[in-house]
Amino acid sequence: MPFIKKTDGKFTTEDKVKMFQQMGSVGAVIAVVFVILIESGVAGDKTPLAEMGLTAMIVVLAVSLIGSMYFKRKL
Repeated sequence: MPFIKKTDGKFTTEDKVKMFQQMGSVGAVIAVVFVILIESGVAGDKTPLAEMGLTAMIVVLAVSLIGSMYFKRKL
């Protein structure tokens, strides 16, 4: 499913909002997976790596929220 609706290859503001919302959705799902791995103990000795991944997904969620809000204001 392409983000760009026009043939000139430029993103519209709606495309940018949609892209940030989908990035946030994917980041949230991955963050939930990391939380389940950490809390259930499945990560084992890889827990520090899973915690770093969870921190990265929190940053992705923050960036997607800020980007989505920024471009929604431009609508």
